[in-house]
Amino acid sequence: MLGEATYRSPVRSPVRKPMRRCYSASPMRGKQELYCASPVRELRSLCKERGLKVSGVKDEVIERLVYDDEVLHHTDAADRAVEAATQKISSFRRNICILASIIVAVVFNPFILDRIDHSDSMGASPNLLRRASRLVRRKLSNMRPNLHIGKNQQQHRGKVIGARVTGKDLAEAYQSIKSEYETLALAKNAKWKVLSTHTDGSQVSIMKHKTDPSCPYVRMTSIMPAPVEEVWDFLSLDNWPNTMPKMDPFYEGLTIMGDYKHKGIEMRLARKRLKRIVAFGKRDFTFVSVSDHPRGDGAWVSGTVSVVTDEIPRKKGYTRAFQDSIAFYEPLKDEAGNPSTKLTIVFRIDLNDSSDGGNGGFIPMWMYVKTVGSTGMLSVQNMKKQLLLMRAEQDDAKCELNWVDRLINSSKCDV
Repeated sequence: MLGEATYRSPVRSPVRKPMRRCYSASPMRGKQELYCASPVRELRSLCKERGLKVSGVKDEVIERLVYDDEVLHHTDAADRAVEAATQKISSFRRNICILASIIVAVVFNPFILDRIDHSDSMGASPNLLRRASRLVRRKLSNMRPNLHIGKNQQQHRGKVIGARVTGKDLAEAYQSIKSEYETLALAKNAKWKVLSTHTDGSQVSIMKHKTDPSCPYVRMTSIMPAPVEEVWDFLSLDNWPNTMPKMDPFYEGLTIMGDYKHKGIEMRLARKRLKRIVAFGKRDFTFVSVSDHPRGDGAWVSGTVSVVTDEIPRKKGYTRAFQDSIAFYEPLKDEAGNPSTKLTIVFRIDLNDSSDGGNGGFIPMWMYVKTVGSTGMLSVQNMKKQLLLMRAEQDDAKCELNWVDRLINSSKCDV
């Protein structure tokens, strides 16, 4: 009928099903495709095996399986990262063990390594210790081939003298060292590297040479505020008990073994002892001190050379070290006309017993090279101070003896 409202039933919109996410951007996309192509029954069986919830439509089951796969994937990645980190830590620990083994081998002597190699009762891991000892030997042979590590790396220091020491043998040993110095260290074309300088002109230099790179030459030069005679007496062996402790903090003592003379050259055979150097053991030197003929320009000349003789065998508790030196005393006058001396000392020192039958010592040469500049300069400055103090004491003694002159003119002695 017209005018009557017609009733129409509401039209329901079709229900949209959720879109499947079988091909979403995920690292597990390959498994998603496999799950989408599989029937629901197989997917639910897979969920049951994994202990997951089984009910739900296919999309929900797939989403559940993909989530579980992602968790497993990240767990595996974490496990791989932990394993890689563990390997790095193991490598780091190995390097630390190598470094510690090298330090132990440097501080101690090769007899410890030999005992490790041949011991069958080393405790927890003897094979590891033996491998470490072999590794240490190889590392040390690459780092310092001139040290006494095994029988094939022996090197002599000093001059070998017969069982019966004579003045001729000592003089020949000194002349041999002197000729080496003239060729290598005292030549005009010698290339010296300055290590330390002082405002007063003192200088400490070093020179490495191809004949023995492990034992460089060191040169100390300074103007001493005293005449040649006083500087010479200061360094004389007779005065070492008083002068050396003030110059060398490691000085322990000196023993004169005998006096010799040959063709006008006066020589004294002696043994010098040094205290423990930091973590390293005591040292001793067996050497001959020589009073040589003056140079053509009037400079006085002295020298030392280490000697190897059965008359002075190695002492227990001391590492036999080696040294040789040449010293020049040139007379000068300062600005005020007072006598002074230009002192030049060229020397070599090996603090390790690297000769046949020695027990090593293993003070790294780089440590000596790094410190000889400062220690040498300190010795020079201490020597200057002691010479000035000796001069002042002598002046005071003269004033006390000449008391009449002091009463007449007190300004001569009173400062």
